[in-house]
Amino acid sequence: MLGQALGLKDEEFDALKGDYKASPLFNDREKAVIAWSEAMTLNTAKRDNKVWEALRKEFNDAEIVEISMACAMFNMINRLNDSFRTELESEEYNRRQHGAVGVTASALEDYACRICESSKDVPNK
Repeated sequence: MLGQALGLKDEEFDALKGDYKASPLFNDREKAVIAWSEAMTLNTAKRDNKVWEALRKEFNDAEIVEISMACAMFNMINRLNDSFRTELESEEYNRRQHGAVGVTASALEDYACRICESSKDVPNK
């Protein structure tokens, strides 16, 4: 639901289920974030130098922390929901709530731009 609210298209969701690395739907920055998030989720990030280097090529330290914290937060929420056997809302319920989320791609981009501006003084290493 959040992805749809932010403007992800069905083709992009399908690509994420398959070989997103070969997909022309994502640029190098997006692919680096997806790969890093996948490595964090699978707990392979520490030993996956290729994924780490791709991320370092595209983002500075502050941006990597933001990306990693967002990924860690969603992983934590998923682990808790799985552990507590939380009954999630139905797909139909989520479809009805789509417009109520209040998050837009523009709002997130504005937020991200403020973060990027404040991190310009932070060196890569």
